[in-house]
Amino acid sequence: MSAPAIRESLSAKVAAYIARHGLLPAQGEIVVAVSGGADSLCLLHLLHSLCGEGKLFPTVRLLAAHLNHRLRGEASERDALSVARLVSAWGIPITIGSVDVPALAHREKRSLEEAARLARYAFLRDVAQGRPIAVAHQADDQVETILLHLLRGSGLAGLVGMAPRQQDIIRPLLGVTRAEILAYCQQHGLQPLEDESNRDLRFLRNRVRYELLPLLEQLNPGFRETLRRSAEVWRVDLEWIESCVSQCWPTVVSSASANEVIMSVPALLAQPLSLQRHLLRRATALLCGGQSPLEPRHYTLLEACLQEAQHSRAERSLDLPGRLLLHVSGSVLRLSHGPLSRRERERPSDQTVLLLPIPGEGQVPGTPWRARAALLAPDIEQAALEALAREDWETVWHLLPRTRYVVYIDGEAAGPWLEVRTRRAGDRIQPLGMQQSRKVQDVLVDAHVPRSERETLPLFFAGSRCIWVAGLCLAESVRLSRTTRHIVQLSISR
Repeated sequence: MSAPAIRESLSAKVAAYIARHGLLPAQGEIVVAVSGGADSLCLLHLLHSLCGEGKLFPTVRLLAAHLNHRLRGEASERDALSVARLVSAWGIPITIGSVDVPALAHREKRSLEEAARLARYAFLRDVAQGRPIAVAHQADDQVETILLHLLRGSGLAGLVGMAPRQQDIIRPLLGVTRAEILAYCQQHGLQPLEDESNRDLRFLRNRVRYELLPLLEQLNPGFRETLRRSAEVWRVDLEWIESCVSQCWPTVVSSASANEVIMSVPALLAQPLSLQRHLLRRATALLCGGQSPLEPRHYTLLEACLQEAQHSRAERSLDLPGRLLLHVSGSVLRLSHGPLSRRERERPSDQTVLLLPIPGEGQVPGTPWRARAALLAPDIEQAALEALAREDWETVWHLLPRTRYVVYIDGEAAGPWLEVRTRRAGDRIQPLGMQQSRKVQDVLVDAHVPRSERETLPLFFAGSRCIWVAGLCLAESVRLSRTTRHIVQLSISR
């Protein structure tokens, strides 16, 4: 098979998989997680070829997101910059986040793997704000995940592995093997980043990949496919159990929200033990962003707690993983989030940014605002440049009408892409007409911006320079002048 035929078949294969499982919305944005490795580059490249005007999914737009886990010092910083440059070159807005995963793992007494996974999904959901999140899990990841769940003592829900869609997470590459992905990257000239941690045998997944799987394949060369077929058989069984859970849910659960689930203890204990556990799994998953933190040993503790409460009628409480608290009083069981620890309350939030190519647009993380950098129509820009050369400001502002949320800047002074984020301590800007810079905090106070709005107001940066405190203050360094050769429109909208 020729290289073009291979490329076309993989694109068609992924498109068919997306359509079969209904992975993409009818319209709107999706967030694509991009680590810079082969899997995520293949995913973004394929989706970029399928989504957008004139393509198979014309009303779907992409926004990329990359999290620097700070596992490899300067190498992690270089990777983040490389990903940002590549994605911006494709004209896709990208948000870059940074979390000190080793410190997080130490603080929360988790493994590096678990801390990285939790940080990654928290970051992606913060960027997505409810939109679908595409991740690059593929067929070989599925095998490794099932084995990991088996080693950790997972129940049936773990043995089926990952689903094409799990709430807000979509997996368009789940039917594609690693070999197909590597071939695709080579044929398209994609150069994945090499993350040394992917071969670090301190991580259990890497030991499964490089030690356990080769041993199992010596015993059964077709082991991967055998396990994938078995997972599909188990998935059918799990779907039937989940339908039973849905049927008895209204009988057992009197109230359910993202913060608290209230159950009837007698109604719960009246169910078969399998359904009791699946009901508790669904309830805890609801409280923990879609994934239950319970392991088999926790179900044993829960069952003992419920039996004691039934026999003694005394109140019982139980601390569970994921900061969950179970409280039983009489016939009522409450599952809720426990209070934040002092350390959690005092923990500074990790910053995320939107890397905005010019032209481009995207959601500013942690805010209700969308940022946009747009080019002018050629005839409008030429007329404005001619007026600027004459310093005919009346004509300039007639051609370039400004509002509080729309400004025009010197494009050459800004560069090819901008960074958009919320305020950080120490941020400064040199306002139009001023010789000295000012603290952004002082600009906000002087403008009487309510304290509640200061933390969500977007700031635009060109390199390290703040060039626009959106809605308030433009920087002297990007003002239009008679020497301007290129004009860019910046705007924000809710």
